[in-house]
Amino acid sequence: MKLKELPLLDIFNSLQRHGLPLEVEEYLVLMRSLEGGFGISDRQELEQLCCMLWAKSEEENRLIRRLFDHLWKQIESHSVNSDFSTRKISESSSIETSISKASSIDESLPDLETTPTITPEPVQAVQAVRSSRGDRQMKRPRYMLLTEYFPVTKRQMKQCWRYLRRPVSQGVPTELDVEATVAKIGREGILLQPVMMPPCTNRTDLVLLIDQEGSMVPFHDLSRQLVETAERGGQLRTTNVFYFHDYPDEYLYRHPAMLDAKAVSEVLEEIGERAAVLIISDAGAARGNFDQERIDSTKVWIEQLQKSVRYFAWLNPMPSECWRQTTAGEIARFVPMFEMSPQGMNAAINLLRSRYVSGEVAYSWLM
Repeated sequence: MKLKELPLLDIFNSLQRHGLPLEVEEYLVLMRSLEGGFGISDRQELEQLCCMLWAKSEEENRLIRRLFDHLWKQIESHSVNSDFSTRKISESSSIETSISKASSIDESLPDLETTPTITPEPVQAVQAVRSSRGDRQMKRPRYMLLTEYFPVTKRQMKQCWRYLRRPVSQGVPTELDVEATVAKIGREGILLQPVMMPPCTNRTDLVLLIDQEGSMVPFHDLSRQLVETAERGGQLRTTNVFYFHDYPDEYLYRHPAMLDAKAVSEVLEEIGERAAVLIISDAGAARGNFDQERIDSTKVWIEQLQKSVRYFAWLNPMPSECWRQTTAGEIARFVPMFEMSPQGMNAAINLLRSRYVSGEVAYSWLM
């Protein structure tokens, strides 16, 4: 069966009816991921992609896999010869076309004990999802937010950014220096005048280098959350964001659509030696590939980065167990790489503050 004929929308709607707080955008993220060539190699990869995008817990993960089990059994019972493992979605196909050609599973799908049937009637994703909202209004509160789907929530991101501090006292002495004042009282036996000090300000300059497109498509929203929380709640002196694909070659880009190019050498000259540089990329782990050219090219620009800045770290949205025998695993041997989790992000921040403790969630599996 062709990929476009898989009733993914019906699985999505069934998950909504089972109470999963999914919205239209999350279905469209799946479509964009498939169009980008992610999750189309075989059945297992497609299931893994859906679980990664839609499941928040192990229970939800099992539910998705049970629905897929019913789907595969139904396909096999119809003796449909699928070329799914070798076909890819055309890059020129629009998201709407892929969605409108998706076939449907019978509405009895919410009952997992009932075998679903495939119907050829085409559907429009947005209309179908919107029409199902009425059935879900009583099942979940409206205030549930997509932002809490990510492995690191917005609240956790903001807390991590606030730990990224290099306080410096400067300016007019306007704040009470409690310790110095107490010491003065101890020496003189009386308080005639308190000791004042200049206010402390955070002098941290953060630079985010974010991988775009390709296998990073499912993580675009996660990257946007990182940027938003750093800029609005990070309490940093400056936050600069640049984008690249796979690895920076000659240029970095200020716009996620790879617009407004700037030479890598020029960027490194401007950001300063004490800037904290955080790289966000799956490093090839999402597809499980091993690309020696990407490893070599990444090593070249990391060496260039090391000559320019003192503090840098790598956040990988894929779990560390997925790095083994992939490009990411090799890159993690010469770059401090951390998985995207509250613990991993905290460890990366500690490294950027020069307070990292060896084995603190990072690439300890390599040790």
